[in-house]
Amino acid sequence: MKIMKKIRINLFVLCTMTLFLSGCIEETFPTDYAAASQIGASESALEALSNSTAAFMYAYNYFGTLEAQEIGYPGMMIIRDALTDVPTTTTSYNHFRTPWGQLDNFSSTRVRQPWRYYYRMILNANNTIFAIEEPYLVSRKSQQFYGNALVYRAMSYLDLMRMYEYKRTGVAALDAEADKNGIWGLTTVIIDEHFDVRNADNNPRVPFYVMYRFIMNDLSRAEMFLTDSRPSKTSANLSVVHAYKARLWLEIATRFQKYPADLQTQLSYEGDTELAAKYAPLGINSAADCYRKAAEYARMVIGKHTPLTYAEWHSTTKGFNDMSVSSWVFAISIGSPEGVHSRTNHFLSHACTEYSRGYSRSQYFCYRMIDRRLYERIDDDDWRKVTWKDPADFNGRPAAGAAVPPVPEKYNSSFRGTELSVLGNTLDWEWHHRDAFTGFKYRPNEGNIGEDYLHAGQIDFPVIRVEEMYFIEAEAKTYAEGLGAGVEALSNFLNTHRYTNSSFTVAPSDVEDFVDNCLITHKRVEFWGEGLAFFDIKRREIAITRGYAGTNWLEPQRFNSHPGYTASWLNLYLPNEGEATLNNAIRLNPDPSVQASYGLWTQ
Repeated sequence: MKIMKKIRINLFVLCTMTLFLSGCIEETFPTDYAAASQIGASESALEALSNSTAAFMYAYNYFGTLEAQEIGYPGMMIIRDALTDVPTTTTSYNHFRTPWGQLDNFSSTRVRQPWRYYYRMILNANNTIFAIEEPYLVSRKSQQFYGNALVYRAMSYLDLMRMYEYKRTGVAALDAEADKNGIWGLTTVIIDEHFDVRNADNNPRVPFYVMYRFIMNDLSRAEMFLTDSRPSKTSANLSVVHAYKARLWLEIATRFQKYPADLQTQLSYEGDTELAAKYAPLGINSAADCYRKAAEYARMVIGKHTPLTYAEWHSTTKGFNDMSVSSWVFAISIGSPEGVHSRTNHFLSHACTEYSRGYSRSQYFCYRMIDRRLYERIDDDDWRKVTWKDPADFNGRPAAGAAVPPVPEKYNSSFRGTELSVLGNTLDWEWHHRDAFTGFKYRPNEGNIGEDYLHAGQIDFPVIRVEEMYFIEAEAKTYAEGLGAGVEALSNFLNTHRYTNSSFTVAPSDVEDFVDNCLITHKRVEFWGEGLAFFDIKRREIAITRGYAGTNWLEPQRFNSHPGYTASWLNLYLPNEGEATLNNAIRLNPDPSVQASYGLWTQ
């Protein structure tokens, strides 16, 4: 009873405290999700609070700035893809075209969406963490809620850190402004269960050497309270913890490999007593140490999961919509009609061209495509290639009622068969109406291409797949053990799991050529449409090239960043309003000023 009383008191205090955090988190809370003051002290009440965090992954219209973009974590995935690897067709129904696709109007309230979404997620996690003051003394089930909340918080801060830290762009004016504002190495602001509301207006962005330890601390604490078992893949277990540690160690390793001075800064704070009182030191001495840890944790996950097979990847009924496959480590799940908040405003509507009620259908033709140059680097023996429509099979959109040939046999599509129709068009006609390079990766629930959107929209989305761990392991081995070890690891994965006849070979000129031009290329192909390319492109400082002969990027979007630097638009911008005016200590990134910084590419 004493512990339950503490939980009840903690819930009340935290809910009261969050009313004052309007600088990062809005006062209003969606009625669909539990607030700390709404629950009691029982396990079932804590479970409801924990479930509300998972539900916020597919929340809808939570701030009211643009409901088509406010579709939870999948909205963050679309934003990151729009900034990097996923061009679209020209249509006003592409609701993510501005600012994310066209890279304009960075003063729009939409620009604040990632910042606001993640801090609301952090509030949800903090509610649970704060409620359980003494996790060692509560039940095993409550400990699982505690560990799960720590993982969701670590996920949020890891994403925020990687999106908002300013990296050099090679644009003199922007980098000079960053120098002037003193923002090098700053990540984001920390609001945890111990946050003092009296500091809300004086809460600076913390440097990388603090944020790394903060996130690692959350993951290590979660590791103590989680096991392999869990009720659903929307909850964290040890594999999820280890996957996030692998991601974090790779991020840290890359920084220290590219910038040895940052390693020395990190090491200089390892023994800092004030910092050590909050977070354990990283316990490393070199970039190689970090790479070895990345490989170690990736291998832990690999040992418990199996990559997608051809049949699972290309299934017209369960392809990328069913978390039961062994490949998926962590997921989002919409398991009821109530979770399908809208006919059109959700991830499936944007991402699945076979969903006949969304923006990606032939009526709106908001088709999501793969970048042409990335597609052309996919070998014919790589069975992932038929995920996208070959330009050789596209002869222009057919007129209404026109006769069209059958869908080529190499494709796996629900749009096949002249005897059937959707919205009055034959299925073969629908397939031929899709533009070249359009992706058929995501499928509606059970392949439902009819008008029952409430059924079609009840699907799962991957947050972590085991395949990512194979790529992390291969990259980490490249730097920790040598080029040969990395090439062998990547080759083994591709020839075992992705090539039809084990024909993959590569002869890189050096380590950087292998990692940036081969490994990361295959990783971008593997995770197209899953919102991950952003992190690798920024981490590796790979140039983004949208303007080139034969490009399939729209004319207003053809910007090319500078080789060896981060594209300015990957340093997410927080407008000088809201957070900045309420939090006097925050230092802002420069406005990306894409048009002025790069200028549109012309033929």
